[in-house]
Amino acid sequence: MPLYPETFDSYIESEYETLVRILETPNPPEGEEKMRALVKKELKNLGMKTSIDSAGNLIGHLGKGENAFLLGGHLDSVQPCEGIKVRREGDIIKSEGETILSADNGVGIFEIMAALKYLHDNKLPYCPVDILFTVGEEIGGIGAQAVQMSDLRAKHGMLLDRSDDPGVLVVEGPYKRNFSVTFTGVSAHAFEAEKGVSAIHMAAACISLFPQGKIHDGLYANIGRIQGGNAVNQVAENAVLEGEVRALTKEGAEKLLEEYQRIIDSIQYKFSLSGEFSPTAEFKHTARREGYKHDEEDWLIKNISSVQEKLGIPTKMQVTRACSDAGDLTNRGINTVNYGNGAHRVHTKDEWVDMKDIKTASWFLVNFLQEIKLEDN
Repeated sequence: MPLYPETFDSYIESEYETLVRILETPNPPEGEEKMRALVKKELKNLGMKTSIDSAGNLIGHLGKGENAFLLGGHLDSVQPCEGIKVRREGDIIKSEGETILSADNGVGIFEIMAALKYLHDNKLPYCPVDILFTVGEEIGGIGAQAVQMSDLRAKHGMLLDRSDDPGVLVVEGPYKRNFSVTFTGVSAHAFEAEKGVSAIHMAAACISLFPQGKIHDGLYANIGRIQGGNAVNQVAENAVLEGEVRALTKEGAEKLLEEYQRIIDSIQYKFSLSGEFSPTAEFKHTARREGYKHDEEDWLIKNISSVQEKLGIPTKMQVTRACSDAGDLTNRGINTVNYGNGAHRVHTKDEWVDMKDIKTASWFLVNFLQEIKLEDN
């Protein structure tokens, strides 16, 4: 039995073409202009004041006051997200199969806009709202890390960016640290290999000693890219490896990186033992995403759970190993949770979403924005 009234069911169905436009609008990372323009136009129709910051994030404000609740998501999708053709079979929405569906995060964007439009069209009162739709979430959260926090009033927020059932709350997410190691050896002809130091051998020695994969439940590491050398008949003078560390605690990530540094230093020392050569290995931290952890007694979690209980939506709290803007925003001062938007199999050509889940998530937002009392936090 649906958790929303028939009138709301019909209302969301009447907005279906807007959903299709969002999903079919090309929005690769660093190419979000068309999506941003579409969303900005829809928000303007609600009377929302919007702006685009220096990073390209779309920011909006509804309602007066010094405090507001933040709703948001991201404007970009992974490739292939150009040339999408939406196909609907009953309540199931997919692409034609040659592209992704762009449900991550097009569905979340639609759910936010549909809820706000319903409140607007029915002249229902609700709390002040800040909107943040970021750029570059899929390439390291560059938008969330660049937004000026003074542009937002909110102390608490929700991103419709969890690819799962409505009712799911991601209460804990990982800290991620990207890194590179640049090895510089000594070049020589292959038939005089003893006169050189192979940067590739140095890299291989490090990789063999680096803890990798699932180290334990809260700590993961991966070497995802390696390149080096110029010719098969030449001792490689240069090599670079790139990887990442993910941990549910900042301390866990930092300790593993410290261990990597010790390994790199020992390998550099080992390859320099002859005294004839001075190979080097430079360890750099290249990017970072922040993690977060919300307590069940947190104001945000308690209020979401309370509204869901009234609506008959089960609250499911999850821990994720996936990074999101929620971590960066929480660490920058807006206590933010990720909420299930109904999308499944995201980042694949088999991506799909159930229209009933879109309606449930939107109905939850309609009720949540009417019921929360921001002065309580």
